[in-house]
Amino acid sequence: MLIKNIDEQTIALAGLYQSCYVVSNVAWKGEYNEEDFLPLINSILQIDSTIVKDIYIDIDNIKSGFIYLKKQIIGDIFTRSSETRRYIESLKILSNHLMGDQKTVTLMQNLLKELKENTDNLTTDEKAEKLSGIYQKTLSKFEPRIIVNGENKYLTDPIQASRIRTALFAGVRATLLWEQLGGSKWKLFLFKSSFSQTIDSYVSSTKS
Repeated sequence: MLIKNIDEQTIALAGLYQSCYVVSNVAWKGEYNEEDFLPLINSILQIDSTIVKDIYIDIDNIKSGFIYLKKQIIGDIFTRSSETRRYIESLKILSNHLMGDQKTVTLMQNLLKELKENTDNLTTDEKAEKLSGIYQKTLSKFEPRIIVNGENKYLTDPIQASRIRTALFAGVRATLLWEQLGGSKWKLFLFKSSFSQTIDSYVSSTKS
């Protein structure tokens, strides 16, 4: 059925929109919420996991993504972000490039496996720095690169730049997960009301 997997697809979409939400907040305002950031890091490190809820640690951790997703697909024209739409389109192109290059996929898997085995004593920002480095060695090699808009003082700050690349990395992960679960732009359009109801169900079940 076309409606199959809508619960899991909604989680993947929330992860994608939380990635874009984090990118914009860091790039424009220098705002950083570790609670929003940790599930994005986990989603990248759990690269081989097939249990969608575990990929983001817990549904509570992507509440910001659910809320932002609802605004972007259900809200009026004043709540929708053309910047977020552009990021999502760019992440789709980037994920397609990645999946068409097995050499880069293998390199990424090896680097992530090595990092995952050595994360116990790393802070969140140290993990972001490592993931940013992997992003640069792999995803940054593809053209066109994603252009991030924001304030120059944040875009050029090493820590903030690492956070942005890590969030984009998580966006690629979420895009691939969404597609693996059978998600597509036309399905989101056709079943918008079902996705909206699923978002509301998840938001109401999360902790405030």
